[in-house]
Amino acid sequence: MAQMVGRDEIESLRIELEEFGRSFRASFRSHSSSFRANSALSSAKDDAEDAQFAEQWAAINRLPTFERLKSSLFDKDEGNEFDGEGKRVVDVTKLQALERHLFIEKLIKHIENDNLRLLRKIRNRIDKVGVKLPTVEVRYKNVCVEAVCEVVHGKPLPTLWNSAKSMLSIFARFPGSKPPEAKIAIIRDFSGTINPGT
Repeated sequence: MAQMVGRDEIESLRIELEEFGRSFRASFRSHSSSFRANSALSSAKDDAEDAQFAEQWAAINRLPTFERLKSSLFDKDEGNEFDGEGKRVVDVTKLQALERHLFIEKLIKHIENDNLRLLRKIRNRIDKVGVKLPTVEVRYKNVCVEAVCEVVHGKPLPTLWNSAKSMLSIFARFPGSKPPEAKIAIIRDFSGTINPGT
């Protein structure tokens, strides 16, 4: 009897899964056909926007050099008034504080991705040309860096008064006498290696 119940449960589960699969496939077909229709419309719209974007940049490139350096395109989602075209040409030197903040935020928003893309392009060029990267390992041992500093009388801050006192002490010093100096160790007995690519 327990085996009968188990087989019935398995059979009903199999039937439910088949029905679910049929409905899922039918739903997916309807969504994919609507997606194809929407993607065709959106690709035509994207092509028109790209053409308009290229025209606007071409207009900026025709400007004199100094005006071209100050001009940029702003998106419509900046929240500003514009002519409904999606982007507008603005003089970045005349932006208000909030607009300037949004502009800078937009520029540095994806800076890691930009750096990564640049490094990948460089790597692809190096690989395409076949340039071998250096494989030399540099080892250093007991590196010492010292600085010889002139002792300044008074406060160590470089103020106008301290500079004047220093100049007076130079003129008041006996000819041939050396100014007081101090040696400062910046790095003492430092060892390590520099591996290529790090």
